[in-house]
Amino acid sequence: MAFKVKIKNIGKLADAEIHIGEFTVFAGPNNTGKSFVSKLLYSLFNAMNANHAETHLNNLFEPVKRYSFMINLNRRMRSDEAIRSWQSSLENETKKLERLVKEVSNDDLDETIPDLISQTEQMQQISAYIPQSFLKTMDKSSRIDWERLTNSLAELKEQLYRADAEDFIVDGIVYEIRQNLIRNFQVPNISALQREESKPSKVEVEDFGTFELSHDEGLEFRINRSWLKQLQEYSRVIYLESPVYWKLKPALGDIQDYPVRFRDRERLSGVPGYFYDLGRALRFEYTGDMAFPDVYDNLTSEEVIGDRIAISETGDLSFRENGRNFSMPVTATGIANLGILALLIERKVLDKGTFLFIDEPEAHLHPAWQVIMAESLFELSRQGVNIAIATHSVDILKWLEVHAKKNPEDKQRIALNHFSATGVNQDHEDNAEDDFETKMEAIMHELTTPFSDLYLEGL
Repeated sequence: MAFKVKIKNIGKLADAEIHIGEFTVFAGPNNTGKSFVSKLLYSLFNAMNANHAETHLNNLFEPVKRYSFMINLNRRMRSDEAIRSWQSSLENETKKLERLVKEVSNDDLDETIPDLISQTEQMQQISAYIPQSFLKTMDKSSRIDWERLTNSLAELKEQLYRADAEDFIVDGIVYEIRQNLIRNFQVPNISALQREESKPSKVEVEDFGTFELSHDEGLEFRINRSWLKQLQEYSRVIYLESPVYWKLKPALGDIQDYPVRFRDRERLSGVPGYFYDLGRALRFEYTGDMAFPDVYDNLTSEEVIGDRIAISETGDLSFRENGRNFSMPVTATGIANLGILALLIERKVLDKGTFLFIDEPEAHLHPAWQVIMAESLFELSRQGVNIAIATHSVDILKWLEVHAKKNPEDKQRIALNHFSATGVNQDHEDNAEDDFETKMEAIMHELTTPFSDLYLEGL
């Protein structure tokens, strides 16, 4: 897997070409766009990994479900048998339609549409035969809900009759991209990500597709469906950031039971969506054997963290040491960093085909453990995990440089991206034979110069 991503007028990037490989590195000084690109690509790849036909159908079905629920809300308070029977029928048929929506996939949408239309028509019939006793006792609010339900069913039926698999999938992708960008960057709207409002913003993923956004919240998308299937072969997409979030997890869980809607909007919590995405992934049980036992054994060995991080039924984490469990707030942050990586392997969240983004994997780690982190991540990439890291660790980059020198066959796995004040990869000739060495030399020079200057000053 190797491809390029072109980014224009988004975040820190005016015009950049990013190289993606089995082991992708975004390296350079602070405030040059490394973390931004990581979050952007996670948002895109995570959006691609969804069931887009179901996403779009859920958006069409949501008003039906909402108004059906409002009508049924006070069923237990009503003594009229005819009303309760009608409400019960409406509730049952709504659940049938909801099940059909959940069973839809991108590949079988055309075959499922007739069943969806039939079930929608069944709900229309029930809605039309509302008991007269209910109509007479309806307050203004209930009547409005019933009228909105009727209109929503008509709109859903019309959309289903006009359904085109390609359009449904693109509409689903656009929605998923928009929601991922808003949640992961915690911005009120996607136009906040534009570098300059007056210019169009574009992300082009080689062989896959292009999306453009404008300051008026417009989002256009062009797609190569054959490559969509390749992207969806990733078992999942994961983003790891600061372990500090995990120390605050109990409080953050109280802040947001993800997601929370207010009509057609979601509230921003200040905590990125990928944190909650990962929390949910860790709580699921997955079948099969642990994919990378050798990496797991090394991380949890006495020479490294010495034990393991455990997860409770409620999703809270603790570090197990000498037979005792210590909560994350009292656990060393470096242990949390390596321990969560081991936990991802233990819980089978990571397997062959996973795309794992890590922002600053060196955070809170002693230089020796930074090397262990680099070794572990590279070994995961060799065994089939797609790794992308944003770093300014001299130790991690030096390990990578030495490893590539000792193992020239592994160099082709590495996509090294140099972020600098002048742009991304712009100081290097693309596809040159010494491109890796040239970029690495420039990156290491930037990162080591402050120490060299201080060392010489202290002589």
